[in-house]
Amino acid sequence: MDIPKELKGKELGDWMYEKLNVLCDNICQDPEELATFVNRWTRGFHNYSMKNTFLIIVQKPEALENPLVAGYKHWNSLGRQVKKGERSIRILAPAKKRIEEKNGDETFIVKGFFPVSVFHISQTSKIEESEQDLLDTIGCPDLISGDVDFETIVKACPYPIKIQDNLGFSNGNTDGKNINLANKSNKASLASTAIHEWAHIALGHCKDDGILFETEERSAREIEAETASYIVTTCLGIENNKSRLYIGNWGGNKEELQHRGKKIISVAESIIREISRGD
Repeated sequence: MDIPKELKGKELGDWMYEKLNVLCDNICQDPEELATFVNRWTRGFHNYSMKNTFLIIVQKPEALENPLVAGYKHWNSLGRQVKKGERSIRILAPAKKRIEEKNGDETFIVKGFFPVSVFHISQTSKIEESEQDLLDTIGCPDLISGDVDFETIVKACPYPIKIQDNLGFSNGNTDGKNINLANKSNKASLASTAIHEWAHIALGHCKDDGILFETEERSAREIEAETASYIVTTCLGIENNKSRLYIGNWGGNKEELQHRGKKIISVAESIIREISRGD
């Protein structure tokens, strides 16, 4: 992605934001690309949001294999100097406005986004700190690998998860307040369904009275929830072939799902971070 040099400030932020919508939609339609991206993200890149990671990769493809990216001053603090003449990678930071409540509390609302500059490790040179020390400093370990810890997901979920014996042919459902799962011995399957229903609620698919929408939009909403579940379960080390089939149905719902990829990714990332906090 070549960023037009004439764009600055808000205009550049708006241009990048629109490109981000397209990138998120496209990657959510391809389970192979989505799985590859999530696996890379969990191996040290998730100091940045998933959305900014997309922007980094398309501007600096080397970052996919070696995801070490930081701001100019951060590189200096790690004993590395950005090389002269290197062009920065542009990502988006939220422009926040402080709101003071009547009771004295302060809250912040996002008014928009503005571009900021970061650099890949290949654009820097070592000052004095050893390379091994640097590699140990940057990045985060995988959130979860191997067998899924279903109890961690239950504890992390903000909605009560109940195992039921009378759901018939349904794997699970939600009324927007509680999540019900069919009793199964397969913990990975239970985890996948729980995250699917959690995503339904977080994506706003439940009416005010807590009933999941039963309209012509239901198919698109199921794809949204299952794509979010695929991102999360892939991050947790679960092979989720069921979700891959759902993602393949994006093509028949492109109009309904346009510009929804970014929302799906945001919800998936928030669920991943909640689970990682409870691990």
